[in-house]
Amino acid sequence: MNQDIQHYIHLLERGYEPEDALLVTSAKFPGFKHEPAAVNQADEASEAPLDAGGGAAYNPYAPSPDVPQPLGELKLNGRKAWEYVQSKIEDIDVQRLRPSRRATAIGTSIGGFVLLVVALLVLSNNGGPAVEGTWMNDQGQRFTFRSDATASWEDDSAAQWSQNGDQLVVLANHQGTTFTHTMQIEISDDGRALWVLPTSIQDNDGTEYTEAPGYNPSCSMLIKSEVASTLDKYHAHDESYEDKAPEWCDLAGE
Repeated sequence: MNQDIQHYIHLLERGYEPEDALLVTSAKFPGFKHEPAAVNQADEASEAPLDAGGGAAYNPYAPSPDVPQPLGELKLNGRKAWEYVQSKIEDIDVQRLRPSRRATAIGTSIGGFVLLVVALLVLSNNGGPAVEGTWMNDQGQRFTFRSDATASWEDDSAAQWSQNGDQLVVLANHQGTTFTHTMQIEISDDGRALWVLPTSIQDNDGTEYTEAPGYNPSCSMLIKSEVASTLDKYHAHDESYEDKAPEWCDLAGE
């Protein structure tokens, strides 16, 4: 018997399916072809001899009928799994996986908002209110705004102050009368110049002094005392800030 036929039959005896035995035999013996007639003759010639009890002789390679055949099941399960994966890939709608413009815009807005909040928190932790500190005007007067919301304002060293954006409010006592000064303010980019324009001055009775005859509210510029510690130093720096004054501040009218 040819070796390729013997090898093929041997694989069948070990439990290989015919098609698998054919593939393995063809790989080892190129050119091998499945010939049923030859195999049948070989099967008849190679029938296992009977043992003394009349049964077939023990064959250690013969598969047990109670043991499943892994090779056939593996091929079948693998084929089914691949077919299932292919069907799912074909069912995927690529368009659904693309984020919509609305979703993208919402995500961008949320990201921008988070960055803005973080930036505000950082700025709030890096310093106190913008007007906090001591300032000097062009007359040599000093105004101090402390971190505990108290201020030195003209002849009142225990005045109260608060800031809301570009609005500054100072509650100060002058000659026994309490006045509420409300001012529009703006601070230079370097934080060293402060422009102030009174918009309201009221006493406890609600009298508005900015409406009094002959009163003309004017804008004034204050410079941080660390720069303008004296009046001479004030005038040495005031010209560098004149062209930076806000539009609502007319320093020429002083």
